[in-house]
Amino acid sequence: MTKEFRRNFDKVAATWDEKPQRRQVAEAVTSGITSYIPVNLESQVLEYGCGTGLCGLKLTSGIGHLTAADTSAGMLEEPRKKCQTLGLSNVTAVLISPNSWTLPQSAYDLVFSSMVLHHIEEIQVLLKNLQKALKPGGFLALADLEQEDGTFHDDSTGVAHFGFDSLALVTLLEQLGFINLKSQIIHTFLKQHGDEEHAYPVFLITGQKPH
Repeated sequence: MTKEFRRNFDKVAATWDEKPQRRQVAEAVTSGITSYIPVNLESQVLEYGCGTGLCGLKLTSGIGHLTAADTSAGMLEEPRKKCQTLGLSNVTAVLISPNSWTLPQSAYDLVFSSMVLHHIEEIQVLLKNLQKALKPGGFLALADLEQEDGTFHDDSTGVAHFGFDSLALVTLLEQLGFINLKSQIIHTFLKQHGDEEHAYPVFLITGQKPH
């Protein structure tokens, strides 16, 4: 992820939430997480690539603490503002580097990301780091696009993958040692391209780090 691409996120942060489909996929992701993963008022949660907090802040009433991490300083200003407005005291916004892992190990009961993986070149490296961040018995949740033809993004700058084969991703997670893995389609983006409407499914993969 280049500095220029991160600066682009900085620029669009203030208007990011205006697109209805971004809010819809956030609802679908958080609904999936709360349906399939046991979180409670003691749960320590990490959202990797939190953006404006559309997903993570929806979980705050049912968890102990949320670490909202992102590589874009501009994006992180949005959850900070929202927390101030909403009076949320159980959220910490953390600026992270895309090139080095600085988050603590064995610290979280749940680690999740939404629509982030397709921006990450070294997927396996990231998954290993997310695994290390989990406590033994902790849960992982990953939401992203199923493999697509490259037409989802109007501008593919900063896009490392045109979606994923979710079954192949499940296999990779199995190889890393995750258990109780499940994959399901939780949302579908619909976009008009000329006279045709294209469907872009979004998967949610959930799994657990062994005790």
